Amino acid sequence: MSKRLTLTQETIKDYIKSEKNRFDESLDECVAFEIIAAQKLLARYDLDDDETERGHVGKGNDGGYDGIYIFANECLITGQDFSSLDIPNNSIIDIHFIQTKYQTGFPEVSIQNWKDSFPNLLTDNPDPQRYNEEVRQAFELILSILKTAMRNKYRVNITFWGISLTTELHPNLIKQSEELKTIVQKNAPIVHDIAVNILTDKELFSAFQRSPDSVVSLHSDKDPLCPDGHSAILAVTIPEFNKFATSNDGNLEKSLFEANIRDYQGNNSVNKAIQNTLRNDMEVDFWWLNNGITILADSVKRDMDCSVTLINPRIVNGLQTSNEIWHYCREGDASKDTRKVLVKCISITDQDVRAKIIQATNNQSVIPSAYLRSLETIHLQIEQYFKRHGLHYERRKSSCKNEGIAAKDIITVPFLGQCLIAVLLKQPDYARARPAQILADDIKYKKYSMRIYLLKHISL
Repeated sequence: MSKRLTLTQETIKDYIKSEKNRFDESLDECVAFEIIAAQKLLARYDLDDDETERGHVGKGNDGGYDGIYIFANECLITGQDFSSLDIPNNSIIDIHFIQTKYQTGFPEVSIQNWKDSFPNLLTDNPDPQRYNEEVRQAFELILSILKTAMRNKYRVNITFWGISLTTELHPNLIKQSEELKTIVQKNAPIVHDIAVNILTDKELFSAFQRSPDSVVSLHSDKDPLCPDGHSAILAVTIPEFNKFATSNDGNLEKSLFEANIRDYQGNNSVNKAIQNTLRNDMEVDFWWLNNGITILADSVKRDMDCSVTLINPRIVNGLQTSNEIWHYCREGDASKDTRKVLVKCISITDQDVRAKIIQATNNQSVIPSAYLRSLETIHLQIEQYFKRHGLHYERRKSSCKNEGIAAKDIITVPFLGQCLIAVLLKQPDYARARPAQILADDIKYKKYSMRIYLLKHISL
C-alpha cells in the first residue's frame, strides 16, 4: 500500500499539473516539475519561460544537474560564450545548480553525483560520453569565470538546490552536503560562498508561494520620520496615496492587501464615517481624524526626495481607509486635495513578528479570533485544498462574499473551526456556542488545530 501524501505534497502536485499546461500540455510531469521548480526558486531574478528553459539541462547524462543558471549582477548569462560577455570588474556572479526528484524523498546518490561530477566537469575537456553538451557548455562558462575571477575581482557564489516532496531530511543528507562543500572549495578556492539547500515539501511550498520582488516608492512632500534603520512614518497626500494603492487599470492593487485580515466591509458605520470625513471635513486634515495605514515590507529605504522605497509592501491595517480613499478619488477630481493620510512603514521578514504587528494593529476594531490565524501557511494549503473540490475557503473576512460567490460554496475560518471542534473534541454543542474560546487560545488551537485534522483525517 502506497504511503498517503500529505496535504502539502498533494497541493504541490496539483499545482504542477495545472501549471504544466501553461508550458505544454504534452510535457512530462517530472520535466514540468524541474522547470517550474527552477523558475520559482529563482524568482528573485524574474526569469521568463525562455530564460528558464535555457538553463534546463536535465536531458540524460547530466551529472546530476537538471538546471544550471549563471547570473552576473543578477542578469542571466547561461548559454552565452564567455568571450562575448563584457562582465565589469567587481561583479557578483551567482551560480545555481538544481536537481529535482518528483517523489517523496531526496536520495543521497543525488549529492554523490554532484560530488563526483563537479571536479570532473571543472576541467578543460570533460568526457562528452559522460556529460551532455548543455552541461559541458555551462561548465565551460563557469570555468572561464573562475579563471578570471581574481584578476577581475569577481565575487562568485555557488548554490546547490535539492528539490523533492520529502517531509524531512535524513541526517546523512546533511553530512553529504558538508562533504560536497569541501569538494567544491578544494576545486574552486576562489568561490566566496557555497550553499547546499535540500528543501522539504513545506519549504518548497513556501517558495512556490513567492513572487518576484515588487519595488515601489511612496512619496511625501516632507521628510519622513525614520526612528530606526528599518521603519519610516510619512504624511502622504490623499491623491499620492491613491496613486500608490492603485494599479495601471485604475483599480486597487489587490496584491497590496493580501496580508490583510479582512476584505472591504462595505457601507458600515466606520466606513460611512471615513466617507463623511473625506467629503465634508475639508477644513480639517484627514490624518487628524483617521488612524492611518500600516504597511509591512521586506525592505524600507529612505530616498533623497522626501520618499521611501518599499520592497514587497503589504497593507496590513488600513484596507477600509484605502478603499474609501479610492472611492473618493474615483468619484471626482481629487488631484488638488492637499489633506494627508498617515502611513507607517515597517521592514520585517520574521513571520512571527509580522503576525504580532498584524494582530496589534487590528485590535482597535472587532475581528473574530479565527481570522487572526488565517495568514498561517496551513490556511493557504486549506484554501487550495477546498478549491480543488469546488469550494472557496474565506481566509479574509467577506472576501468571497464581495466576489459574489454563492454562500453554499463558501467555507469560513470560524465554520471550519467549529467542524473540527465538533469532530476532534466530540462536542458539537460547545463548537456551536463557543468556538472562539478555542480559536483564540494558543494552546488549544495548536492541540486541536486544522493541521491535525487535515493531515490525519481527510482522505486525499
